[in-house]
Amino acid sequence: MTNWLIFCEESGDKGIPWTSGSSDFYVITGILVREDDEEAFKNTIEHFKYKELRLKQPLEWKKLTGKIKRDDSKLSRFLRKIDINSPQFLVTNVICNKHETNGPGLVDRNVFMNYLYGLMFKRICRFLYKTKSRAKLIIDRNTDPIAQESLRKYISDISRFYTGEHPRHSKPKWLNPEDHPILGLADFISGVTLRSLTDYYYNVNESCKKCDKLYHIYTCKTSNFGYYRSYKYIHDWNYEVLVNWDWRGLIYHPFEYKDNYKHLFVPR
Repeated sequence: MTNWLIFCEESGDKGIPWTSGSSDFYVITGILVREDDEEAFKNTIEHFKYKELRLKQPLEWKKLTGKIKRDDSKLSRFLRKIDINSPQFLVTNVICNKHETNGPGLVDRNVFMNYLYGLMFKRICRFLYKTKSRAKLIIDRNTDPIAQESLRKYISDISRFYTGEHPRHSKPKWLNPEDHPILGLADFISGVTLRSLTDYYYNVNESCKKCDKLYHIYTCKTSNFGYYRSYKYIHDWNYEVLVNWDWRGLIYHPFEYKDNYKHLFVPR
């Protein structure tokens, strides 16, 4: 039986409906890695964090300088090195476009966060069930104790409902991103994703958004999408073939019109 570690972090504010000044997107990232590979994965992140980004402090998106955040070449090189040199790991994103998210029950910040985490864990708990695996959860502690308990119970209930058995994952352990390199990487991926989507949402030509060529945004020489290289690596991590499971990205769109940006997100 495989024992996994699941690290979850988010980027953007939880306020919904959208108001002026709040983030346009809310992104949750989960990273799964086998428990036996934790130390090797941590060491890889720490090594390339310094070698490629020249960071001595813990990896955390909000603490990076604006210059690094805008350097798509440097960021994509860092992500590529992580991909090539790390033991196997899986990435899952839940992406919410708040301009297209509605529902009377989602105005409460805790309910909104639970709903999005629930989208992720509907698949994760099925993955653990089908592969006969177990997992320990490590989640960012950027929530108050009431929200933490609400999320813990919600995830547990989701697992029971979708598998018909007790959860195959532990109760969450709450950590800060700077306390663990893999949680820091989840925070980094959420930050890159939020930045890329925001740039795409506001700046990409309307003709580009209507393009029906899947993934053409990553190679097109006329598009003004500024961060295609770094975001492409994150997107391409979402495909793995495992025993009893075909890992197809787990990228959700919890909003009404799911065809938006389909050339960025439609699975292969």
